[in-house]
Amino acid sequence: MQSAIMEMDDEEFIKHVASRIIPIQSISPESGGSGESARADEICAILKELGYPDFKRYDTKDSHGVVRANIILKVGSASTTLWLVSHTDTVPVGDPALWTHPPFQTTVEGRKIYGRGTSDDGQAVFLSLLLLRKIRGKNLKYNLGLAFVADEEVGSKYGIQFLLEKDIFKKTDLVMVPDAGTEDGLQIEVAEKSILWIKFKILGKQYHASQPAMAINANREAMKFILGLDGELHRKYADTDPIFSPPQSTFEPTKHEKNVDNINTIPGTEVQYVDCRILPKYDLDEVTDFIDAYIREFQKSSPAKISYDLFQKEQAPIPTSVNAPVVQALKAAIRDTRGKEPSAVGIGGGTCAAFFRRKGYDAVVWSTTMPEVAHQADEYVVIDHILQDSAVIMKMLS
Repeated sequence: MQSAIMEMDDEEFIKHVASRIIPIQSISPESGGSGESARADEICAILKELGYPDFKRYDTKDSHGVVRANIILKVGSASTTLWLVSHTDTVPVGDPALWTHPPFQTTVEGRKIYGRGTSDDGQAVFLSLLLLRKIRGKNLKYNLGLAFVADEEVGSKYGIQFLLEKDIFKKTDLVMVPDAGTEDGLQIEVAEKSILWIKFKILGKQYHASQPAMAINANREAMKFILGLDGELHRKYADTDPIFSPPQSTFEPTKHEKNVDNINTIPGTEVQYVDCRILPKYDLDEVTDFIDAYIREFQKSSPAKISYDLFQKEQAPIPTSVNAPVVQALKAAIRDTRGKEPSAVGIGGGTCAAFFRRKGYDAVVWSTTMPEVAHQADEYVVIDHILQDSAVIMKMLS
């Protein structure tokens, strides 16, 4: 089995790995799935077939009692390790009607592979496994370290946060997270916005829709509250920072929980979630204080009662310095392989790099990718992007 997988060319290998990994659903329990353990098992099988049986599993159980699987492999005997951190969980499919390709089946069309998780973060998994084929028999400047981690899509508590409490990484290591990027691969992410995910509960009074005077319409009050808060947050936190794209803080109403089953009942409860990506200059405690004040003011004129829970609250850490060794090494490798000068940027998405930075590690996020496909219907990865990125990483390692 090892010889068969090693005899494939790089493109065949990428397609083969995708066909084994993508059909295994790895959605977090918080999003209605069963976690990443089965997908991690398949990655371990591929590592063995590639001739790398010395990986370590760092599994833990979450609050649902579900096993969350993490895999660590380090190859080489150098004093410094170049780590690639990829996550194995995916988001749900969303509306199946929007897909023209089966989400949990790899479909190859031209230079693209379609399927849920092919881009986010299958591309990083495929790249990591491909590199193991390429380094065989080579003298490496750095060790190649691979971390396949759980739980990234809903907070990383059982993934990279869990692993950072173990004695795995060193402050002198180079840490790369191939989980965001641009189509030309010339942007290196060194900073991320703070993340605040809020679950608002608007409590009214349920009643028959023909008698609205007897009800407190939680739906109407929720719309007024969310739209009002949205406007105030954008006005209050209006500064911009050109290193980020978009340059301003964002406050987006997203998930909405089911209320009543029938049309002729006025709902008494509404639950609405808001995803906030906030510039690092703003303190999240001050933001929640502002929200508290807005709720108190809103309830002076509204009969509804408003409460909220914080689903995620991550204050952005200090950005990675543009002079950090990992930034300089990556810039040099991109320059040498592509003949163009990359730039350092910030993003609104949250990645595993933020947790490294919070612990004092220099970390970057980089890949050549189609930035608009993650979490979308008909998600796909471009095979050539993986091949191009493998050349950059090999340049760093050589």
